[in-house]
Amino acid sequence: MSTSGCPRQRRRARPSAVPGHDGAGTEEMRTDMSKTQKTVRRVGAMAAVATAALTLTACGGGDAKLLNDGELVVAMSGEFQPFSHFEGDQLTGFDYDIAAAIADELGLELKTETGAFDSLIQGVKSDRYDVLIASMTPTPERDEQVDFSDPYYTSGAQVFVTNDSDCQDPTQLDSPSIGVATGTTYETFLQEEDWVGEIVTFSSDITALEDTEVGRLDGGMTDRLVGLYQIDQAGRDLRACGDPLYTEEPAFAVREGNTELLDELNEALATIIEDGTYTEISQEWFGVDILEGASGGPGDDAEQTSGD
Repeated sequence: MSTSGCPRQRRRARPSAVPGHDGAGTEEMRTDMSKTQKTVRRVGAMAAVATAALTLTACGGGDAKLLNDGELVVAMSGEFQPFSHFEGDQLTGFDYDIAAAIADELGLELKTETGAFDSLIQGVKSDRYDVLIASMTPTPERDEQVDFSDPYYTSGAQVFVTNDSDCQDPTQLDSPSIGVATGTTYETFLQEEDWVGEIVTFSSDITALEDTEVGRLDGGMTDRLVGLYQIDQAGRDLRACGDPLYTEEPAFAVREGNTELLDELNEALATIIEDGTYTEISQEWFGVDILEGASGGPGDDAEQTSGD
């Protein structure tokens, strides 16, 4: 497995590839020492320029695997607890731990970056990040901009309401106001649903849940595991209303065409699943293995879908 910043370069520049200098030219240079010296200097300069151009193409162009030699730059929002969030000034969460395990498996140093969720794809497209490990679900629109890995967990889109709400099925609510994070699949889904009265967007799913808890919204929509974690760990006066509206399988995202990195990420993911590392991380954050979805999860005892 190659972990170099410019990996697996199968073509190398050779002196004979410099334009205008074949065997015949070399024979002529032997007859004129002065001309030879000038030509050698010219050839050296041209070769240096050509080599630099090839290096830039290999490291920063369409075939690049990593932005920096020996380092995996991973981005996530940092606002999606328990997947990625800050404890003090330390980034942590399920996505962070998965990123650390992947980097370790690849023999790379992990460097993490955070940004607003709706800015992450542009970040990887503009070569600010190697990969997004950010609980991002593949969609046709996103797939036109980045390439996705194999799924790394399964969950569902869930509406959460206050415990005193009579909600049993969110689609039966009377034109409710629903909070959601900007740029998410949840927002896109709600925009196409005629039962929704108002969609209120936030930079973070957690803020949407907070506004739901204090009564500013009729409900907040987010990943089921996120909401249940907030109920269990943050003690929020919320519950899930009904069943998840649909399921999702988030994946890693890399710059479009970066197939070498994508292949190695898929291999590393398969390895940490097989050797038990993935299950250990999942159990730590959720109490269950979320790879293929789970009926359990944090706060499930408090999950009153019918209000009783």
